[in-house]
Amino acid sequence: MLLKKNKALAISMGIFLGLTGTSFAQSTSDADKVSSENKVSVTDNENINANVNSFSDVPKGHWAYEALDYLAQHGVIEGYKDGTFQGNRTMTRYEMASIVANAMKSDKGDIGDKAVLNQLKEEFSEDLKQMQSQIDKNTSDISKLKEDAERFKISGFGRVSWDNDNIKGYNDQNDNNRFYLDLKGKFKVNDDWNFNFESETNQRYARYVTSAGDVKYHEGHGDEDGVIQRIWAEGNIDKLHVDVGRRWRGLGFQNVLLGNETDGIVLDYPLDNNGLKALAFYQKPTDAGYDFAMYGLGVQGPVSDNLQINLAYAQLDIDKNESPGYNVYAPVDPTTGKYPALANTFGSHGLVLSAMWNPMKNITLIGDYVLTNAEKERVVEKASDGTKHIFDIDENTSKSIRLNYRWTNLNDPGSFQLYTRWFDYGRHGNIMGDEEWGLLKPGSKGWVFGFKYVPAKNIEWETMYEIADMYSVFDGEKDQQYKRDFIRTQVDFHF
Repeated sequence: MLLKKNKALAISMGIFLGLTGTSFAQSTSDADKVSSENKVSVTDNENINANVNSFSDVPKGHWAYEALDYLAQHGVIEGYKDGTFQGNRTMTRYEMASIVANAMKSDKGDIGDKAVLNQLKEEFSEDLKQMQSQIDKNTSDISKLKEDAERFKISGFGRVSWDNDNIKGYNDQNDNNRFYLDLKGKFKVNDDWNFNFESETNQRYARYVTSAGDVKYHEGHGDEDGVIQRIWAEGNIDKLHVDVGRRWRGLGFQNVLLGNETDGIVLDYPLDNNGLKALAFYQKPTDAGYDFAMYGLGVQGPVSDNLQINLAYAQLDIDKNESPGYNVYAPVDPTTGKYPALANTFGSHGLVLSAMWNPMKNITLIGDYVLTNAEKERVVEKASDGTKHIFDIDENTSKSIRLNYRWTNLNDPGSFQLYTRWFDYGRHGNIMGDEEWGLLKPGSKGWVFGFKYVPAKNIEWETMYEIADMYSVFDGEKDQQYKRDFIRTQVDFHF
């Protein structure tokens, strides 16, 4: 009778601890990760007479000493190779199952043992039901909390960069520092739709030289720093993907034709099951003073295992000789009371043919070819000596070829990329292409060499060097080319 009482106490404790343990522990807890090779079974023949004294962390006066001693002797519990029981560790479902199974098998499951178990089941049935009910509620609450937490996500990166830009008229732009924050938020509306925002803070220090040659120093913060500049929605209507609102958008893999913030809508529809899709878009660039829209069609995605394409045709809602807006940075014309009209430098339509090819492992070639229908521009200006200077600009194509060796992976410290890029950007060879913060300017031709490296998880260091021939931007010199040496190093902290 004493044996049955002892066993009842032991099994009761095992079942109770097992069930309550599963209320708070999942199978992915640290307890689950303890390898079975670190455990030693007391049911081995040589240890069949083991007792609780084998556990160095269970003193004789412990409240559970008697129950643990019984369970150890009868093979219901196991110890560890270091001689501990580790009773304070949260119990897992695996351990609970082991306790119950071993309890059922001990003493060969005689009639007395079964009677004890049945008695325990009846005795604690209501408690067990309440426990299970609480477990189900906790599981439901945890699932709801997880779902609510995933409805809103913040991501982005912070950047610290330094530029050294040597070009005629820009010598004072050396040592231009930038501290930049790109903050993105995504709200999950339902399984098909998300609502997004983006906030940029772009702080520049040291000396900054404008295209007019003016040298600027610290001027506080821009009015738009830290506010939400972009808001857009993304979602699916059956197979049709919709992207509508204000955000940064590009055309082509290297964004040579267009790489700018726009208001508008982009639709894409799958053409196959491999990712190839058709595009339709309507967009209006948001740069100050510009007042035109573009619309068009495109195709992008993989066409084979190692080749992807990105093709687009854009038509503007203005004629190729019509001004796209007003120069809000120039003085107001006193005779008209308006800002001077901007010259049309891109015509009325543009085409980009872009491809990404992986001819072999770790090697990627990316090429963009852009064509606009910009008219030849007749430039009349006064040279520095006071003489009239007349010449034509007829450059309506842009080309860029980039060679990558490997790719970086933010989750893989030590990963790296080496790259080089040849480019030839016509002064009228894009609509509003991405200049990459002044690295690639219209009217320049040359090479960029660079590398990327991940020194730690979510941190990427990039350094690049550009050597190019570039046209001057100053009046009286706009048909003259100069050598440009440009170096940039930056560190991005992603989150």
